[in-house]
Amino acid sequence: MGKKRHSEDSAESNTPVKKEVPEFNGTVFKAMLKEPTTAMKGLEIFISTAKKLPCSDLYDVVEGYIKISMECAEIFKLLEREKHVESELVPIFESLEMILLRTASDLSHFNMVGNAIVKKTVSSYMTLLQGSFSSENHRFVRQCLSLLSALVSQGPEAAREILSHIHVNKALSGLAKRKDKRGRPDVRMAFIQFVLSFLVSGDNATVGQILEIKEILSTGLKEDRMSIVNLILSTLKTRVVLNKAISKTQKVRFFTPAVLATIASLYKWNGIVDATTDDDRVKDSEHAGLSVIRELVHGFLLDLCCSRKHGISFYDASFGTAGRAGNIVLLQFLVGQKQATEDELVTDLVVNVLKASPDVLARFFQETQYSYTPRLKSAWQDNVKLLKKIYEAQPEISTVFQTREAIPLPRLLSMIMVISLPPVCNKTFFTQGLSLANTAVQLTTLSLMNFILKRANRNMEYLLDESEWLSSDVYTVGMMGDLVQQYRETLSKILPDITSIVSKWQSLSKKEKTDSEENKAKTEGTEVILLKTLILQVICLYQKTVPHLVSQCKFDFSKLLKGIVSEKGMREEVPPVLQYQILQLALDLPASKFSWFQSSSGEKSVLYLLLKMFVSSSSSHLKTSTRMLVLKVLKDSGVFEYTWTELELWLDQLARVEPHQQDTVIQFLERVLVKLVCNSYTYTDKVASLVQEAAYLQANLSSQEGDAASIPVSHIDDVLDMLDVIMEGNEGEMEELGPSLSEDLIIQTFPFSVAVPAALEARNKLPADKEEPLGRVVFEYLSAVLSDVLHCQREPLPLCLALLQYDKELVSAGLSASPHPSIIHLHQYYSKWLPQQCREELGSCVMTVSCVHDCVMSLLCRYLQVKCYQKCLHNMSYPSAQFSKDIGTAPLKTLMGILLDLVTRLQGFQETTTSEPAAENSQEGSDLFLETDQSSTAEANKEQILVSALGSIFKHPCLEQWFLALELAALPPHTLNPVRLKHLCAQLNDDILALLKTSAPTLCDLGHLELVCSYMGAIEKAVLKELTEQGSQAAKKQSRPFQALLSLHGHMDPCSLSEVVSKLLLLPQESLISPSSEGTQAQLSVYGRAALQILTESKAKPSRDHGIFLSQAHLRGLSTLLLSCSSPALEAFLLQTLSTESGSAKLIHTDVLLHCLQWPLPDSLAISSLLLRNCSTHRLCFEMWCLEPANMEKLSDQTDTFLPLINTYLQVATREDPARPKDEVVKALKQALLAKLSQCVLGNLTDAQHAETLASLIKLSANIKDTRDLISSLPHALQKVDSFERWQLVDVITEKLADCPDEQETWRKSVTAAAFKCLTAAYSHSKNQTTSRSEQEHSILERLQGLLVAEDIPASEWNGFIKTGLKYRYRDHHFLNTLSKLLEVMYGSSEVQKDLIPLSTLHMMTSSHSLFLPTMLDSDEEPSGCQFYGGKKGPCAGRMVLKVHLLCSNTEYVFFNCRSFVWGPAAVEHHKTRKSLGASLWKQASSDDLLALLKTDRMLHTIAHFPQQRRIILQGDKELMYWNKALEDLGNLYDPRFLLPLFSTILQPECVIDCLRFVSSHALGLTVMALSSYDPKVRAAAYHVLSCFYQHLEGARFREKRQLLYLMDTVKNGIRQPNQKLPFLLTTYITKVAQQMLKPEDHMYMVLNRFLLSHQSLDFRRVPEFFKLFYGFDLEHKMEREWILSVLEEGISDGHCYELCEQQGIFQTLLGFGSSPLCDEHSQVHTGNHNDATRYSKVKIAAYNLTKSCGLLTWITQLVEKRNLDQQLLSAIIDLLHVLWFTNLGQKEKQEDGAKTSSSTAEKAQSSVKCLPLPLIGEFLLRVKAAQLRLFLQTLCSVLKHRGTALSVNKRADRLTLHPQPLSCAEALTLLLCWASLSRNTPLLTQIQALSEKHKVKELLGEWH
Repeated sequence: MGKKRHSEDSAESNTPVKKEVPEFNGTVFKAMLKEPTTAMKGLEIFISTAKKLPCSDLYDVVEGYIKISMECAEIFKLLEREKHVESELVPIFESLEMILLRTASDLSHFNMVGNAIVKKTVSSYMTLLQGSFSSENHRFVRQCLSLLSALVSQGPEAAREILSHIHVNKALSGLAKRKDKRGRPDVRMAFIQFVLSFLVSGDNATVGQILEIKEILSTGLKEDRMSIVNLILSTLKTRVVLNKAISKTQKVRFFTPAVLATIASLYKWNGIVDATTDDDRVKDSEHAGLSVIRELVHGFLLDLCCSRKHGISFYDASFGTAGRAGNIVLLQFLVGQKQATEDELVTDLVVNVLKASPDVLARFFQETQYSYTPRLKSAWQDNVKLLKKIYEAQPEISTVFQTREAIPLPRLLSMIMVISLPPVCNKTFFTQGLSLANTAVQLTTLSLMNFILKRANRNMEYLLDESEWLSSDVYTVGMMGDLVQQYRETLSKILPDITSIVSKWQSLSKKEKTDSEENKAKTEGTEVILLKTLILQVICLYQKTVPHLVSQCKFDFSKLLKGIVSEKGMREEVPPVLQYQILQLALDLPASKFSWFQSSSGEKSVLYLLLKMFVSSSSSHLKTSTRMLVLKVLKDSGVFEYTWTELELWLDQLARVEPHQQDTVIQFLERVLVKLVCNSYTYTDKVASLVQEAAYLQANLSSQEGDAASIPVSHIDDVLDMLDVIMEGNEGEMEELGPSLSEDLIIQTFPFSVAVPAALEARNKLPADKEEPLGRVVFEYLSAVLSDVLHCQREPLPLCLALLQYDKELVSAGLSASPHPSIIHLHQYYSKWLPQQCREELGSCVMTVSCVHDCVMSLLCRYLQVKCYQKCLHNMSYPSAQFSKDIGTAPLKTLMGILLDLVTRLQGFQETTTSEPAAENSQEGSDLFLETDQSSTAEANKEQILVSALGSIFKHPCLEQWFLALELAALPPHTLNPVRLKHLCAQLNDDILALLKTSAPTLCDLGHLELVCSYMGAIEKAVLKELTEQGSQAAKKQSRPFQALLSLHGHMDPCSLSEVVSKLLLLPQESLISPSSEGTQAQLSVYGRAALQILTESKAKPSRDHGIFLSQAHLRGLSTLLLSCSSPALEAFLLQTLSTESGSAKLIHTDVLLHCLQWPLPDSLAISSLLLRNCSTHRLCFEMWCLEPANMEKLSDQTDTFLPLINTYLQVATREDPARPKDEVVKALKQALLAKLSQCVLGNLTDAQHAETLASLIKLSANIKDTRDLISSLPHALQKVDSFERWQLVDVITEKLADCPDEQETWRKSVTAAAFKCLTAAYSHSKNQTTSRSEQEHSILERLQGLLVAEDIPASEWNGFIKTGLKYRYRDHHFLNTLSKLLEVMYGSSEVQKDLIPLSTLHMMTSSHSLFLPTMLDSDEEPSGCQFYGGKKGPCAGRMVLKVHLLCSNTEYVFFNCRSFVWGPAAVEHHKTRKSLGASLWKQASSDDLLALLKTDRMLHTIAHFPQQRRIILQGDKELMYWNKALEDLGNLYDPRFLLPLFSTILQPECVIDCLRFVSSHALGLTVMALSSYDPKVRAAAYHVLSCFYQHLEGARFREKRQLLYLMDTVKNGIRQPNQKLPFLLTTYITKVAQQMLKPEDHMYMVLNRFLLSHQSLDFRRVPEFFKLFYGFDLEHKMEREWILSVLEEGISDGHCYELCEQQGIFQTLLGFGSSPLCDEHSQVHTGNHNDATRYSKVKIAAYNLTKSCGLLTWITQLVEKRNLDQQLLSAIIDLLHVLWFTNLGQKEKQEDGAKTSSSTAEKAQSSVKCLPLPLIGEFLLRVKAAQLRLFLQTLCSVLKHRGTALSVNKRADRLTLHPQPLSCAEALTLLLCWASLSRNTPLLTQIQALSEKHKVKELLGEWH
């Protein structure tokens, strides 16, 4: 502007120079317009110049002209001619357009010019403009439309004015079809710009009216220019789709299926590219433009059709199963998309829309034009691909489970099927697809079947996952099981028979056999492979999803396996994917579906093929799967039920056999296993006899009886009988047949499998010729396997006997001169574990001990990862007999070291997987490998490996029997002399303890400490035995049991540990203390240190379930130790004990206190302080000690040392105890310490306890004379900021001066001055508020509020305090609060000090501060006024500013323009704009802008919880925003004190307001709610706002005007007296009706209008039409009932509303309806019965009457006694009970928010308490069952408390009382169950479940099933 003015001035000054070529400016243009001859030329020059503006080099002729002609009268005069020539009208309209475009953009401060042009045009020339639409002159029509667009751009008022004068007719709508074929700017373009200008510039009401015109998108959009398409879509997206003010109903009406289809036609856009694109991928501009348009329209349609927040997508909770029509618009639109299978973007659109609206899925496939009948066409395959994409986008698990609503199972299944099963997929579909003789069709059909079954399997896994439903409140595990069963039945109805799928496999296999063509196409082979793979996958999924169909099939699936592998191994032509899938099928199907062990003539058995496949597989995946299958087959045979893990050893050794020798071993194995399965009892009996023989042999060797052997013989027989039953399939009878099968019993009964004797028997029948390859390979294989089996034995004797027996049979058979060397070596090896008398030599080889050691080390290297610990344990099975005298314990130490190293490595083991499967997967490029390494991952699970390995180690009898065996005198049988025995036990104990130390923390983390419980028990027994036998004297060194105890006590049972500690502490003193030498103090002994270490570490672990309880005897023992020896650790433990258990102080002898006083170390003094604080005996002892002069002198000399102790004593000295000489002690302390402490406080105070101790001393003993010097010197010291602790003395001295008023006043003034100086110095010293000592500053500020008088403080100190505080503490609300109160003191009097900062300056300092706006606008878009009166943040800042404003107005200081009604971020922008533009160019915010700032949810919350007690004029600083304490979120309320003046201002007659916006923003509703206020001034303000709004409403023009006017007339006619208060219930009704008037599509719209039109006025003594709506008989009667009940729910607030409803009998009606059969559970929960009752119950009189007169408790009992009680209904009942009880209780008990009182106060209150009537309490207790909610427990606790009080009161008064009826066992268990569930106590939950099942507690059984 400055430049433009300068150029104009320079032009005027140089006029003579430029006389020849005058500049075209505003004056020249105006002059040319006045001349008819130059008018047209002037317009042309003006237009050409204006098109170049704004430009810094050109004079702004537009601005110059409108400055001198505000109304553009000269241009409008040209339009006043009688005849209008179109050629002349064009420049006139164009010139007006140029002006309007500028006033709407950069010249917006001249918007009054634009508004004047709009008014002139509308009033005089609208007919001319609208008549031009029929002209044939395209340029003229375009110009008219451009002018209209420019008129609309002037603002919402202009848009509204233009729209009201435009008549939509054929001429106007036909403009959209007038296009230019050459691509030049045409009429259609101008028409679209004109229509879109309303969307851009108009308000929301205007936008809504424009949406009723659909012609803009009717046709031609596909051929429009790129710029036009971009303009249309972007405008519709920003102004319609993303506009929250446009309702979803309006959007649905506008975006019809035809409009959506028109927009979707842009996917094939063929218009003109008239804009540049950034798409570098396509060089062709046409292709680039098409790509841009496609992406643009795709994004638009996704936002429109998929967004539930902004678009036209609706949420249907029933997923389309409720039978409703659904979203017809989207359905028709999607059905019409014929390119969905061809165009990727259209496909993506359809998929995403159906994902967002799954309720449309079923009808989409019903009405779609795509055919899904299988046929030999590519179009069908494309259709199926689209179907798969649609369902792949749907969530695997239905979102229906995220809701808390219980849905019946049949309907729930239907809802799940909506997104998991396409409706076109049925049995006919699959059967036809498989029957067509085309591989591609079959492949597509099976692929779709595979996809559907995968989703079904995932759903079933989720439904059967118990962890998902155990904590569910809606569904139970049993319900989900029933749902899965129904799911399976539904799937079986649509799936083809499995026989047809198997026959398809067979037909493919036959085709391959008969096809002899060698040059078969490669692609066909690939398709066949994929087809076969899919068949196998589908069969697997059949087993998982519909297993009953598989069980019904009689096909022998072994035939499938024989097609994959032959007798020679894996067929080369079979790809790995087929191999893997057939193995997976065999793993998934039951074993009965295969003939594993049967072999037909000339063919091997399937087991042989499996073993062949195992050794010939090149892939690790295939080998692993084959291995798992072999184990599964043999395990399922029943022969290896408990020894199947041994089979892994057989397979491992088989894999190590040379490839050319494997066939021999496989044949041998197959023959053995087949024979074993066919005749297993023979070999089972052999194993049992060997186990018995070993048991008798061991018993005889140890000179014991046979029944004391390692395993009872009777147990073997029992277990064998059980095995027979198991093999027959009677698994359910196991528990009734004998002892339970524990792991130890299984290991002892089945030490090895029956395969061992069967293999040995078959071995003995082989030819023993060493040159025979068959025998040699088998002998070596068997020796290796049996060596591994031997190494895994916990008790090797039975296996060794078996080997010996069969070796003897082999020799006796005499088949060869000598056995095979491998047999001889094995015999020599296992003979080491045979008794001496049983050994026999088969050869001449002798193995030394070093050979044994070397053998073990080689085995370790061989099997390091998994099984080597078993070999080490095996070699230690007889530690007493394995090692010679020369070697000693070295091998044992080596073996134990190996075990320890193994455990360490296992703990650091990380789960790893090979990279080969990933490579195979990537090569195949498909998902055909289903769950490839699932089982292997489970097998290699770290935790399972650790637990298994550690269990094998610690459960081994060698370790268990020899651990601490010598100390316990429980040695196993042995033949060692005492010296060797001692060395052996010592070595074993040390090594086992090292293992325990390493493993115990890991086992504790894994929750498997039971594996080492026997060792912990041994430690406990050994320690107790040692203490019993040797505890009379101190131990010289730590024994091994004590070493183990101190290392592992943290993992021992707490009860056992407590017993050990108790035994230790009760030992004689001589045992706990080591003898001291001369000149040294005694120390703790081994036992003493052990006890102290255990106690200290136990205290340091608060998470332990049970702590160690210390009795008086234990504490006396610790005290004695403390007195007898020097132990800092003991002092630290005693200090910790006294800190956590204060009651222990009374159990400790006073000698401990004297000992601590004698040795005043920090811990000793801390112990002394705790003893004084918690025990009066110790206080007496201390006082007696202080009265001795020597001790008092010691206190005086060592004041700093004893200061904490003295401070503690002074704090507790006042406790009542008349026997103590406290007065003498306090007097002595005063004489000794007062002067010294005073000097410390007045000096450089370094310790805060000096001031605290001095304050206590002055309070107890000092008088005024003693403190004269302190009183005179302390104010000066208080000004220092080095220590704020001196301020503790102020209150004490003030109390002492209470009897001397003059001195007290002087003291007050000096302290006040010191406070100001101290705060000023503190603010200057700590400039950053975050680093300041804020708590101390706040305490001084609070003290200052009660000290200050205006005359006390000099102006300089006050001014300095104000400046410093505002500078450094502007955001400190304590400072601002204090300042607001001090302002009234300093400026409130008539005489104000002259030099004080003027209030005007103070206002300027606060409001112009840089932190003013951040402080005032710190909340989430809260109104500024709400900051003053109770917003969420910053209330003190607002209150202070308000206080300044009030004070300044009282002192005749006037503020201009201080009131602003904008808040939040808008206020910040408003402030910045006004500050930058200045007052002249500043634009006041419009009413629409203000109403747009009102948040809908917060307005509704304010209406529902309107503060009726709120006053419009402030009644003190602490007036509450809301008086109802139940409302916690006060920050979510608008303040009517702010909004009512705001509404009054924007509704002034001279203001323009959108009445529809005023109603839709709930401003009218809040104003109506103000009519229920208790403050007459609030009601008067509301009546004033309503009258102003009524005047504006009469002149408004919108569709709902008449209905709103009639509603206001009806309300006005019902008001009978001035400023009448309306009931809250009726204002709620009026508010809801007003909102309903804006929803003509709603059913209630007609109902309410019918009622209003039949009444002239509202009766404010009744609820309008309650009974008609509640008992309606229309089809929508439920909606009517819910609506009127919602009015009651929100409208009950006080007794007046209750009385109004009581007169009509409304509450009796609700109770009666709730008990009738007409009211279902849904109605009980959702119609608001309980919420209404809850609102009633908060009114005291209502709560009393409902309980006594209406039978509310009986009604509640009736609901609770229902068998199936809805969770939400139960919650509502509990909430009602809670409110009802505490409302009746009143002030007799404070709820959770009440303040806690001291014990003495509580005792006094208990004696005078008033209790409720006993029958009322008893009725609550007896009729309410327990539940798992906090409110119920709180209510029950209160009921029990008052019931006990009432019983005692009535008993004392000899009144008739009911006998106490305690809770039943079921109710008590229910409460315990609630506690266990909330605390996640799994053991307790398990115990409750077991107890409820044992005793059949029906109330609890439902919680688990």
